[in-house]
Amino acid sequence: MTAPQSRQPLKNFWTTPRLALTFIVLALLAAFGLNSCGVSPKGTGGNTVANNPANANGAKPTVTVRQSAPAAAPAPEAMVLPANLRDMALTDIEGKSHKLSDYSGKVIIVNMWATWCGPCRQETPELVQLHKEYKSKGLEVIGLATQANDQDIELVKDFVKEQKVDYTMLYDDGSLAAPLVQMTRGRGVIPQSFLISRDGRIIGHFEGYSPVSTPPKLREAIEKALNEKQG
Repeated sequence: MTAPQSRQPLKNFWTTPRLALTFIVLALLAAFGLNSCGVSPKGTGGNTVANNPANANGAKPTVTVRQSAPAAAPAPEAMVLPANLRDMALTDIEGKSHKLSDYSGKVIIVNMWATWCGPCRQETPELVQLHKEYKSKGLEVIGLATQANDQDIELVKDFVKEQKVDYTMLYDDGSLAAPLVQMTRGRGVIPQSFLISRDGRIIGHFEGYSPVSTPPKLREAIEKALNEKQG
């Protein structure tokens, strides 16, 4: 009877290259997690824009959206905002009335967001900075909080104060958010930003937020819009 063969000691599994590869993978997963979430919190409703057109009895459409990782939204093909949308009465968080047509001749960013949305909260300081940097050149930033996603307006007011947001913050019943998403064939995600030219065309559409890729792309689009010659 032969003696059992002795087992060879296992080689160290965690070699330097494997440790480095594991670190990279975990870092990528963490980065993705910062830019993605599940569905909106309970209590904000479960319908998406596509399921909420204005109904026959005149009810306003609502907007409840999911967060997701940043994605390249298809570039709008010079979609002109209809007159009824430009002249629609919109209310900010202080109860003051606004219309998009009030900003005719300026480049506008309309940013749809929610207080509970992590990527939205990350993006806000960048929007504040862009507004300060380009306001004198003709840029207006408009925040778009929706009643469906933020039922407590006081939470919106608190966040605006906390982040020292100095641009207009609308509190929308879906009258503006829903048409913008539908016009751009957007997904049910937040944040979403719509770039509107001086002559009222949607010329840019951004879905999600990446602290690495979104700011330079948004900045480039803003500068191009500000320098665009009007026909």
